Amino acid sequence: MAVLYLNPDKLATTIKDLLDFANDCSHAISSIDEKCTDEYRPVDISDFRTRANNAIDRVKCRADDLAKAKDAIVAVNESGVGSMTADGGIRCEVPDGTTIDTINDLTAWSQATIDAHDLQTIIDGGLVVGSTSNGRTYDQVIEAMRERSGDPAYAAALINALGPENLTSLPLEVQEHYTASDDTGSHALRPEAGTELAELLGTLLASASTTWDKETCESMANTIKESVDDKGEWGRITVLNAMLDGHDADGNHVNDLEFNSTFLTALANNLDDLDWNTIKACADRATDPNTDRDIARYDKKDLGPYLGGQSFDPLAGVLDAMGNNPQAALDYLAKASECGDGSDMSLVEKLSKREWDEQGFAGFTAALAAASSQRPATNETTRRQANNVAGYGIHYLATNTDEGIYDDDAKARVALLLANCPAELTRAWNGDRTQVDPNTHQQLPAATAADLNALGYRVADSCDATATIAAQLAQYAHDRAQRDAASHAGDPDTQIADINKAYDRATVATGYLAGLADKKANDINSTAQNTADNHSEAAKTALSVLGTVAGAGFGAVGGPPTMVAGGAAGFEAAATLLEPVVEYDAAQVSSAAPSGMDKGLQAAAIQDAANAGLLKPEDYTITGYNDYTGKRAKTFTWIITNPDGTHTIDLTQADDPTMAPDEVSTWVEMVEAATGDYIFEDITDDFNGSYASGYDKGSMYGG
Repeated sequence: MAVLYLNPDKLATTIKDLLDFANDCSHAISSIDEKCTDEYRPVDISDFRTRANNAIDRVKCRADDLAKAKDAIVAVNESGVGSMTADGGIRCEVPDGTTIDTINDLTAWSQATIDAHDLQTIIDGGLVVGSTSNGRTYDQVIEAMRERSGDPAYAAALINALGPENLTSLPLEVQEHYTASDDTGSHALRPEAGTELAELLGTLLASASTTWDKETCESMANTIKESVDDKGEWGRITVLNAMLDGHDADGNHVNDLEFNSTFLTALANNLDDLDWNTIKACADRATDPNTDRDIARYDKKDLGPYLGGQSFDPLAGVLDAMGNNPQAALDYLAKASECGDGSDMSLVEKLSKREWDEQGFAGFTAALAAASSQRPATNETTRRQANNVAGYGIHYLATNTDEGIYDDDAKARVALLLANCPAELTRAWNGDRTQVDPNTHQQLPAATAADLNALGYRVADSCDATATIAAQLAQYAHDRAQRDAASHAGDPDTQIADINKAYDRATVATGYLAGLADKKANDINSTAQNTADNHSEAAKTALSVLGTVAGAGFGAVGGPPTMVAGGAAGFEAAATLLEPVVEYDAAQVSSAAPSGMDKGLQAAAIQDAANAGLLKPEDYTITGYNDYTGKRAKTFTWIITNPDGTHTIDLTQADDPTMAPDEVSTWVEMVEAATGDYIFEDITDDFNGSYASGYDKGSMYGG
């Protein structure tokens, strides 16, 4: 504990002296300038005047900084935190770990210290209606904390002032006061107040962690773990999970908090030492109304107070937070083996067999998905770790977990894990014998086609899941079409075949996914004459997203950007996603008929052919069409003219990218009629039949 001392009166005198000195200098410069003017400027003093004024400004700034520092320390003292010394000075204790290097740090510390003091004072006073500290109510203090929760310096100072060991108990104290009313009615009933404070403390903890070095991260993680690890403290695990989990304002199934990866890894390593089986058994008995009263009494004592609606699993929240921190997820899940390559997957296997609740399992899938996003990494060790986590994660999820534990978050996250293996999915759902990535010539460790099929089926009733998988199948097809066509430059027939094959295989794979979705939804009617009439919303979403993303990219479905593929020599992995595709409106998809899908895939294939230089120059002479009066009705803005006069197609430049496939279809008809160029038929041959082939196989999935 450091001690900060200040004599405000003496500092005020110093500040005044500095300002007086600056003003005297300003007057002197003015006098010199006037004298030069009177003497018809015998010398040029402009440079001197500029440098002198700059120096004066620096003196004034220093005086201003000192005034801010004085005011900040005086404010802390006036709040009741500091104390006065006999000589008129102010003495304040600063908790260990608090960093004050700048005036901004000092003012942040001052406000955080005051807020922490007022919060604790009001809570200690029982949160009686109308109670205040320094004239502020509980709600006003909370709002002040929320307003500055994104300031790392403030957050770090507040966490230190409150004490990291108290973070998991304060919300329970708030809950106790706000969920009980005494005879006088002096307590307001606000059952969500405890959870709301926990969530705010989680935001502050994340912000604070970005300022910590490795030693501080490990110390903080250990302190927080020790606040929940003893009998009577296990209920605080629910507070910790409320702090770390549930932060998903945009509804994309990915935690919004951005923690220091070292802190998250250290916290997970600490928390997985807790005996989950013992804690779970205790929590189950204590919260079960059918438990014998005497037994429940002892269990409730061991459990202690807790927040309702939160998991008792120590790993639930920290793993969920790793969903937004791929490095922490990799560091935790891919334990270093003796050779240091992170190939030890024993923890992934152990976690897959854990007796999860829904919240905890969703956190586990978040960490797996985040780790898989590092598959394209340029660093060989990172890439190997991510491949191991992805492959073994898929295998262990398929073999060791029960579908009943998959909530909406888990389904979207498992879909993200699958989507980050687009080459392997494409091969498996095309019936290939092995899941060797044709780009890297490597096979995904442990995962089999049966594993991929099983997980695909489990998530196939989620529109977010099918949209995410289909989007990646489309992106992978687009990337592969471009790559293969480039490798056969000068051989247009082979290039056309390359482009057609890439999209054809994506169509088969998405047909398989749609079949899984319909099988899962029990929407297949064996007597129906038109299969498309029976598509579930998840299947329709998959098909529409496939065509849309293939042609116009992720932006057309409100999706996230892909990661840049690895650039290591001789290695080019498929791009991966950091978050699922969730903003696509499946309700707008009237039918999943292959004809609708065809247009998107055809547009994508034609775009790739154009950019490979396979279309004739005269094809680009048609750039739009007129209405019946001869007035221009539509210009194809996606036809791009290069500086050298050649042309390309960029469907993202369409006025409405979602309508680009229809525009391309119209353009093709006009080109074929005007120029007789029928190359388009070879490029887009039989996507419809390929879809049907994949769909039939997926719809017959039997587990």
